[in-house]
Amino acid sequence: MPYIGAPFVVEGDLQGLLDAIDVVVEKNPRYMLHGHEPLTRNFSSPDMLAQLKTNLSWLRDQVLNAIRRGDTRAEIHQANLIPPGLLSGRPDALLPYLILREHVIDRLYHQNVGYWQADLEGLDHLGDSDHAELLVDYLGLSEKQFVKAVEKMAADGKYELAASLLESASARFGRTESIAKAERLVYLKLMEKYQNTDPFKYILYSAKIGEQTPAMAASE
Repeated sequence: MPYIGAPFVVEGDLQGLLDAIDVVVEKNPRYMLHGHEPLTRNFSSPDMLAQLKTNLSWLRDQVLNAIRRGDTRAEIHQANLIPPGLLSGRPDALLPYLILREHVIDRLYHQNVGYWQADLEGLDHLGDSDHAELLVDYLGLSEKQFVKAVEKMAADGKYELAASLLESASARFGRTESIAKAERLVYLKLMEKYQNTDPFKYILYSAKIGEQTPAMAASE
């Protein structure tokens, strides 16, 4: 449910999710069991899903209006879109909305914006090596300054920004001992941030540093 289709491929449809919620609400089951335990815990009742549908419908309208205005995807995420009544309504509808919000925005943006976007993304084809060239050859940053900046970002909770800088640093300096240490810190923080809400992100971040998730011990 949370991804509106797998995030790795072109699939998924928000209206299909809303229609599926209608079916569940109509049938009004006593118990709801999803394919993963966190989903069962967070998406737990037909009544909550009915409220969630209202909130997601509001979000869809806001995102489509923002796209028509020419807002970038980052700007839409940064708007912190909160439906009227969410904070004063059903407490169990708050976390499911927040879990879904990012993926709803991403899916709608992907489906409604071309490969040239409002912030000029898509017009050029710059990669990590190009960004590293900017930072090292034109701004004169050293490896030590790279690592210091990453550590400061991590201390400020700017983990995604730090990860982005690390990709550029690795393109120029490779995975030196100091960069590898900073990289491990940042991706462990990202794993910690998303471990209970976004397993796909958790898996990708853990793979960046080869971190294995211990298997659960078998019950006696």
